[in-house]
Amino acid sequence: MKKQQVRRQLIQTVKEQQLFRAGEHVVVALSGGFDSLHLAQWLTEGHLPQALQPVVSVVYINHQLRADAEVEEAFVTDWLQQHRRQFKQVAMLKMDWPVRPEHGVEEQARQQRYVLLKQQALQWGTSIIVTAHHQDDQAETILFKLARGSQLHQLGGMPARQMMPDFEIRRPFLALKKTELPLLVDTPIENYIVDSTNQDTNYARNLIRQTIMPALGQLNQNFAENMVRSGQQLMALEALAQPEILAAVARIQAGTYDFMQADEMQTSLVLQAWLQQQRYYQVKHRQLTQIWQLMRNQSVNQGMVQLVKPWVVYRQGKKLILKQDSDKN
Repeated sequence: MKKQQVRRQLIQTVKEQQLFRAGEHVVVALSGGFDSLHLAQWLTEGHLPQALQPVVSVVYINHQLRADAEVEEAFVTDWLQQHRRQFKQVAMLKMDWPVRPEHGVEEQARQQRYVLLKQQALQWGTSIIVTAHHQDDQAETILFKLARGSQLHQLGGMPARQMMPDFEIRRPFLALKKTELPLLVDTPIENYIVDSTNQDTNYARNLIRQTIMPALGQLNQNFAENMVRSGQQLMALEALAQPEILAAVARIQAGTYDFMQADEMQTSLVLQAWLQQQRYYQVKHRQLTQIWQLMRNQSVNQGMVQLVKPWVVYRQGKKLILKQDSDKN
């Protein structure tokens, strides 16, 4: 009964979010781990209605960062040989590290992974990449961003459909718990790769996954589900407030926004939206506060707040202008 319920709910999610359609070519990011093997198998076992069944290709990327990387690649090679007929195209890629990174390894690997996935997908004539992120990953992401002091719009977690430059990421499993993934497939998946670095809590996400989330789970076994729901509610509230925020952004553009009467937290939301309209997304809370204080300073008529170089926010009277340093003259 549970199996049929989970499968029906997932198909309903696919329909509602328009994740797949018949004949659409998608590329699964295959790591050989528990999650991605279930994704690849679910997408090709015929569980989706014909009107929703895409054509599926897979890409495996050897990050070449761990001592057992070659062993893992051999496992994936063997798995793909057994399942090759299920996929339209298969690619085995390696990351190139001229110098092994000492800091920010996770983020650099993630960025390079998506570059390689995008390049391969475009070679095959598609731009759709499908990942196996599930509800537990979503809760972990929200916690990670909360700990880093991310802005409100980032606390909703990963979207089911995310547009990126030249490609799109789709995540059908976001409403599912990791423990529910085996219910999706007919043939049990008993062998899979376990990342040897997952226990290393020097990595921030591993610390959250191995220590913080289990502790929170002891307080409430539905912690991950509740965290994700809270993120969704934040996004819903932001959507409701969007007309007011956009109206305030227009006043900033026109130089009529009343910084003297404006609340700092409300103004930070407006400033974020103003910057995002100009495709600037890296602002920090400290910088937003500096802009707010600059515009409230009645003893000056001009000034600047340095963002990530070369970007600068300039005050010119009652107006704000986002420019690059090279435009200063």
